Amino acid sequence: MRLLILTNRPDCLGENDVPISNAFRRSGWEVVFGEITAIGADDYRFFTRGVLVQASGEPYGLGAAAQGIQGVYFFDECQIVWVNCGAPPSIAHDVWQLLWLASQDTAFVNSIEGTMFLETKHSLGHVVPKENRAFAYTSNEFSLLWECYRQSSHLWWVAKPPGAYCGQNVFLLPPNGPNVRAILQCLTGNADAQSEFGGLTERESLITQRRAGYGPGGLKAQYAVLQQFIPEVGKGEKRIIVACGEAVAWHGREKSADDHRSNIAQGARPIPVDLNSAEIELAELIGRKLMKHGINFVGIDMAYPYIIDLNLTNPGGIYDAKLASGMDRSDRVAELMISRFVGSGET
Repeated sequence: MRLLILTNRPDCLGENDVPISNAFRRSGWEVVFGEITAIGADDYRFFTRGVLVQASGEPYGLGAAAQGIQGVYFFDECQIVWVNCGAPPSIAHDVWQLLWLASQDTAFVNSIEGTMFLETKHSLGHVVPKENRAFAYTSNEFSLLWECYRQSSHLWWVAKPPGAYCGQNVFLLPPNGPNVRAILQCLTGNADAQSEFGGLTERESLITQRRAGYGPGGLKAQYAVLQQFIPEVGKGEKRIIVACGEAVAWHGREKSADDHRSNIAQGARPIPVDLNSAEIELAELIGRKLMKHGINFVGIDMAYPYIIDLNLTNPGGIYDAKLASGMDRSDRVAELMISRFVGSGET
């Protein structure tokens, strides 16, 4: 049996590459670490360049280089494909198209269409019950978001791009904040300011602004989410890994004193926490909903009773949960995936 893990760099394995590959190898599987940037097709049969690692051998540690047979490996020679990274923007469109085509003949842990359409903050309204999500506005028009804020400017808000990772460009907006207008302009692409360039008359500029933020170089508007701040976040967020609808690993995130964000990438650190029955029930409810869209592995950010975010591509959690608690839950993840896609008696 063979697992294909698509990653950025087989010579520097990441926080999901390591525990997942080690667990599958302990189950007797070969693992191919394939390069996400090297996907191609031979007469419409899809392959990637990578490194084949045998089941036997020492387990890998974070940042290690995959040691094995370098070569070209076809997707249809693998029983399961696990996408552990995104593609660079310059080739992302082609990569996701090629992956979707490959997924028609080979099992993917997370479906390509589910990943593409649900790994965004837009999707919370689709899979998270209304009582478990914060009220939010979404638009690419600065004026709309600015007016929404002004109508409730006595409240705290959070503004962020719908598809950013690791806490990038997430702003905490205080009541009557002096920089809120500038922040919302920035997040929506400064479309109004862009339309002022190019020698436009005042009338032409006004018309341009009304055309959804078009400037001299084309559409400049960008989408942003304006979300009511959840006080529960101040008590701490939890990252919960759900595999095949089962909550398998979790940890808390203690943010640094000089930042409102609790992302590990922004200086927060993983800490041991417990989950109560209500938290487990909510996480597994969302996991089951996502499975209907082909999503079998997700990292859920929760400040109960609220869901903050869903992470579908390479969500950290297994590695950090082990750091925090000392418990390695990767074998359970592998067991669930093998049972779902192959059958427990065929390994």
